[in-house]
Amino acid sequence: MSRIATVAGLVLLIAMLLPAADVTGTWKGSFEFNGQDVPLTFVMKAAQGVVTGTVDGLPTPNAEIKEGKIDGDDLTFSINIDYQGNPVRLVVKGKVAGDQIKFDLGTDDGAWSTQLTAKKS
Repeated sequence: MSRIATVAGLVLLIAMLLPAADVTGTWKGSFEFNGQDVPLTFVMKAAQGVVTGTVDGLPTPNAEIKEGKIDGDDLTFSINIDYQGNPVRLVVKGKVAGDQIKFDLGTDDGAWSTQLTAKKS
C-alpha cells in the first residue's frame, strides 16, 4: 500500500512540475462569419499561469483579455466586445499544440460559437 502512495505522490509531483505551454507572443487565425473571413490576432503574455493581452479583429479593436489562465496546454480567457451597439462577453478556450492553438470561441450564453486555429507568427 505504501508503494502505491509513493508512486501516486511522485506522479503528482511530476505533474506539478510540468511547465505550462508558452503562449507568449503573437498568434494569428481566422473564422468565417456570415460568409466572410474574420482574421484575428491574439497578442498574449503568460506568467505564472496568468495570461494577459489583447485580441484584435473583432468589432471592438484590441479587446483586453480578462480572466486569462494557462494550465498545461489548456488556455482559457474572456473578452468583452460591442456588437451592433450591444455589449457581448465572449468565452475563449484553447488547446496549445506546438506552434498552434485550437480555439473554441463563443458567447457567454452559448447562443453563438465558432472554432479557429491560430498559428504563432
